[in-house]
Amino acid sequence: MYLYIYKAKLIQRCPSLCAGEDRVTFKVFDERAKEYDSWFDKHDIIYENELILIKQFPCESPCLEIGVGTGRFAAPLRIEVGVDPSLQELSIAASRGIEAVRGVAEHLPFRDGSFLTSYMVVTICFVSDPIESLNEAARVLKKGGRLVICVVPRDSEWGEFYEERKRKGESIFYRDAIFYTKKQLKDMLGGSGFKIERGASVLHFHPWEKAYVEEPSEGENGSFVCYEARKS
Repeated sequence: MYLYIYKAKLIQRCPSLCAGEDRVTFKVFDERAKEYDSWFDKHDIIYENELILIKQFPCESPCLEIGVGTGRFAAPLRIEVGVDPSLQELSIAASRGIEAVRGVAEHLPFRDGSFLTSYMVVTICFVSDPIESLNEAARVLKKGGRLVICVVPRDSEWGEFYEERKRKGESIFYRDAIFYTKKQLKDMLGGSGFKIERGASVLHFHPWEKAYVEEPSEGENGSFVCYEARKS
């Protein structure tokens, strides 16, 4: 197993991973990569719903996932390249056929205009600097390229549920997460030069209800929301 470096487009911008090297969050994911990956098996219905939604925003190659983790979304979406600060998670992603590159969202190790589509799936809540991360996402996209960003908004039922779990210290993975409201995210996207063209969502059931597979709905009424934003 090895980490494939996307040589044609790779540029060394930040040898020490810059600010991300000191970020506590990624160290938790690095130390518990297998535990994190097993979450998708334990919560397979939620994962299936999220995947059904994201598949409505297909990859136009070349594609990048920022915060690829273990490749649970990148592999079925056929995203070629994934970047993440966690070596342990990247190793799992590489085993799923992803070209895995170590780096942080705030300092992406790729040349300008390298990709047509970028994905950020529940990543923005874990980065040190969301504005710089979105600026970098824009930089590595070609003109007219698409960013598909998926979040659990703070002002959603599941967002409130995760905030409560975070407050009680019930989830080590969410203890450092910062959840943003839909308005906050849309304002940040606009400030980074993106124009939102579409929004859709899933997880319309309550966190305490038995999960079931559902059809995504247009708009942002669910608790897992994806926006398709175009680089202007």
